[in-house]
Amino acid sequence: MDRRLKRGLEDLKNAGLLTDIGGDWNKIPADCTLKSDSRTVGPGDIFACVVGLHADGHRFIEQALKAGVSYLLIQRPEPGLPIPWIQVTDVRSAMGYLAAALNEGPSEKMKMFAVTGTQGKSTTSYMMRSILQNCGVKCGLLGTIVYDDGATVELADRTTPEGSEIQQFLKRMVDNGCQACSMECSSHGIVQGRLSGCVYDGAVFTNLTPEHLDFHGTMENYYEAKAALFRKYLKPGAAVAPNVASEYGRRLAAEFPKAMTWALESPARLQGTNVKLDIDGSEFDLLLDGRKMGRVRIPLSGRYNVENALGAAAVCLAEGCNERKVAEGLALMPQVPGRMERLNLDNGVRVIIDYAHTADSLKALLETLRPLTEGRLVSLFGHGGDRFAGHRPLLGQAAAQKADRIFVTMDNPRTEDPVKIAEQIVAGIKEVRADDCWSVELPRDAAIRKALDWCRRGDLLVLSGKGPEPYLEINGVKYPYSDRSVVEGWAVERGVKIR
Repeated sequence: MDRRLKRGLEDLKNAGLLTDIGGDWNKIPADCTLKSDSRTVGPGDIFACVVGLHADGHRFIEQALKAGVSYLLIQRPEPGLPIPWIQVTDVRSAMGYLAAALNEGPSEKMKMFAVTGTQGKSTTSYMMRSILQNCGVKCGLLGTIVYDDGATVELADRTTPEGSEIQQFLKRMVDNGCQACSMECSSHGIVQGRLSGCVYDGAVFTNLTPEHLDFHGTMENYYEAKAALFRKYLKPGAAVAPNVASEYGRRLAAEFPKAMTWALESPARLQGTNVKLDIDGSEFDLLLDGRKMGRVRIPLSGRYNVENALGAAAVCLAEGCNERKVAEGLALMPQVPGRMERLNLDNGVRVIIDYAHTADSLKALLETLRPLTEGRLVSLFGHGGDRFAGHRPLLGQAAAQKADRIFVTMDNPRTEDPVKIAEQIVAGIKEVRADDCWSVELPRDAAIRKALDWCRRGDLLVLSGKGPEPYLEINGVKYPYSDRSVVEGWAVERGVKIR
């Protein structure tokens, strides 16, 4: 039997996933690939029959066979299969283990760093990579915005890909000379076993606020999902970096007594104090075990971005990175697409594009920008369809508390009626404000154009919710779209330059 397959079967057995195996597995091709989309399989591939919320991969076995697939990974008995098969209790969890084996265990050949939490994952992952690269470590990136394998960069279609895809990306990183990987880990990905086959040298916990409760049900379940990253996927002695300003971070720290705890102006091993903000960035003192390491500046404004910097610094310091290199790495980090992304127009209007899509993140964003705004603070946002509707009035309240003018629009309505989503947001606005500070303009591009026309010199327009997403999802179709492109198109039409 192929040694890679032998290892994969052993890992599946040790994980309690292996049920049975059938057919001749003695020879598998060197480029054997595990795939869960029957439309992409071919000879030499393994088709993984994932049982999802909306589709069952077993229904597509015949299609995969017609495409010439050579092997199957199944979750229930399928009589009369003409090709070799492996049966497991959970295909989605099994994919990572099997793909890791087929790809020669790529996570064992690099330093692996993870970040999880409700907010701050993307920015923290970029900061970790910037620090590591400043320390001379070539670092790949897997997250919400892009997948960077060290040679090519592609737009991400989800925060945490399927387990088989993760292992293939990690193998590409190894092949391209990456010595480390900075990776976002979503609660969905953790619960669904997509991290199977990964082992991490360090992990950051940013925070936990109400989100994805349509999936997890309760905050306790949500916390347990995040905590599983630390309990299940870390190497012995791995660096654990929880934010102990958070109740849930303190709970996590209690499980890991050697954790590199961090917090903004609260007791912790790594602290940020004396924070100063301006529209172009943030400055703060960095203290380790009470000793001032130095004054640090990051090119992102906001106290929450200082928190992100602390999380990235904590895990890198715990891993042994040089203190000066850590501070330099934070200062040198590039602009994170769609995270406090600044567009300065020569008509005196500033535009901020940000991914903030929860009430807490929108409130923090507007609180940061309120004192930095010369004129009026203008907030434009919507809320995703088929997501927890309880967030919608809270988003309206957050905007009404801080913004001078509010444009309610759409944000991936999916299968919901965008009019009803907007009505739920407006209900929250009306709980705080009785004036006519708001309007509804559902086509998002039209809303942005209207807001830009409304703004005058000194105003700050905040486009939140989508960040760098290159699409609008409506009734199952993802239409090409980006907030930045709309602003750039408007600027060309109006003869306005972006500096």
